[in-house]
Amino acid sequence: MSDEANSAAPNSEKPQAVAKDQLRPDNDERVSRLERTEKIALRISLAQTALAVVGFFVGLIALYAALNEADAVRKQQQASVWPHIRIRDMNVGLSGEERFDVIVGNRGIGPAIIKNVTAVVDGEAMYNWYDIVTLATEQNARGISHEPIIGAVIAPNEDITLVSVVAKYSSKEEVFAFRDLVRSGRANLVICYCSVFDDCRRVDARANQTIEQNSCAAPDPAARL
Repeated sequence: MSDEANSAAPNSEKPQAVAKDQLRPDNDERVSRLERTEKIALRISLAQTALAVVGFFVGLIALYAALNEADAVRKQQQASVWPHIRIRDMNVGLSGEERFDVIVGNRGIGPAIIKNVTAVVDGEAMYNWYDIVTLATEQNARGISHEPIIGAVIAPNEDITLVSVVAKYSSKEEVFAFRDLVRSGRANLVICYCSVFDDCRRVDARANQTIEQNSCAAPDPAARL
């Protein structure tokens, strides 16, 4: 009995060893499958990352194109309503009909909104045309007519006579005195105006130039120009 038990003991360990050997291929296969799965997942992740990067740059390009298009449309709209204010004077020298006018006209293709008007004589700000004409003629202003334009909207190809001195109602000497003051360089007129899109410009009569502005300053409450 003891011999049979002894001979049976070694035989009983062999099936267990075989069972362990049979499990190893399964484990290796599982590890192999897991590695393949991880590789596939990594490839998918890399592909998704690449697609995300490509999508990001495509979005940037689309945004850049949209901004350029919007800017082009905005510039086109601004150009379609572009105003251009011009300041000029007119002298009529016919005997008995002497007259001197300061004229503001819009030669643009859109309306001009007058925001501010500044008159300067000998470096001093002036607030109305009566004081300017009085300074020029050295007597109380007579025969003067004027139209304040602060806040006015001047249509394309429209002219407004800002101020006029007429000999018929004063004298030719007063007309010439005012003309000489305006043309001497002692006096200057600066007008700030905007389009309907609030694109603003400032025209300087003495410098004969127009400069773009971010905005126009608020007019002086005392100004009657």
